[in-house]
Amino acid sequence: MPADLSSALLITAALPVFLIMATGALLRRLAILSPASDSALIGLAVNVTYPCFILQNVVGNQALLKPENVVIPFACGVFFMILGGALSFAAAPAFGLREPTTRRTFALACSIQNYGYLPIPVMSVLFPGGDWMGVLFVYSLGVELVLWTAGVWLMQPSAHGAFRNMLNPVVLSIVAGLLLNLVNWTTFASPDHPASWALSTVQRTTAMLGDCAVPIGLLLVGATLGDLMGRPGWLGDFRAATAGIIMRLAILPLTMIGTMLLLHKASTDFRHVIAIQAAMPAAVFPMIIARRYGGHEATALRVIVATTLLSLVTIPFAVRFALRWLG
Repeated sequence: MPADLSSALLITAALPVFLIMATGALLRRLAILSPASDSALIGLAVNVTYPCFILQNVVGNQALLKPENVVIPFACGVFFMILGGALSFAAAPAFGLREPTTRRTFALACSIQNYGYLPIPVMSVLFPGGDWMGVLFVYSLGVELVLWTAGVWLMQPSAHGAFRNMLNPVVLSIVAGLLLNLVNWTTFASPDHPASWALSTVQRTTAMLGDCAVPIGLLLVGATLGDLMGRPGWLGDFRAATAGIIMRLAILPLTMIGTMLLLHKASTDFRHVIAIQAAMPAAVFPMIIARRYGGHEATALRVIVATTLLSLVTIPFAVRFALRWLG
């Protein structure tokens, strides 16, 4: 990472991501990417391309052979998710969000930043060729587990069967990748080994499918945000949007950076991961959780859209600030 990192480099890293998202919104407006196709594309992304992308970057990742690159990122994924939800829940009344369902939805929407499709292309430009990708997925594993347990409980304490959603292809592929990473594949990869051609073919196939994951995901996110912004009166009450910006783009990032300063054993790869994660806007998925489990959908919508739009401006400054402290 160059010491004289310029804003131009950060803009170059972030702007293409937002342009792909804008393309998804445009395709939706032109009826090329119709709502009817979303289910099939989401299934393709969640069940095929993203798991392949995970396996591609976890299996054979030397950084993940170090315990500190597994234990600390996983624990931080859990901790930051719970801490973000608790702080946002406590702060909600100060912004006038006192109704119980609205308050719980606001807490969930602020607690989880975009940890997948948005930060990956940004980090790929800033830190090319590193092992940080696998570390990011371990961090994501902690976030996913809390999302489908405490997150669903927060929306609907009486919900049953939600825990089964933890066993989704993304979580399973991370766990499988970590186990496969313990195997020494060097022997099998030798040209003299009879299984080398099969292993090479599987690797190339997985890589080709994995390379499709981020573009498909960004197009879907853009189309979804286009739908949300197209709803009449989506801005409505500005309190949730304003509160979301303050919590998700200011207060919670500072808590993440402050915590990392106390973790002296955290690796450089993980520090880079958190530097980018802290700059990310709210994730889209809490909107789905709110819709499915009786949350206040409009509150989640306002937090997601407001933080995403503003992050186009704030990401370069937030990343530079985080990297200055986390190094």
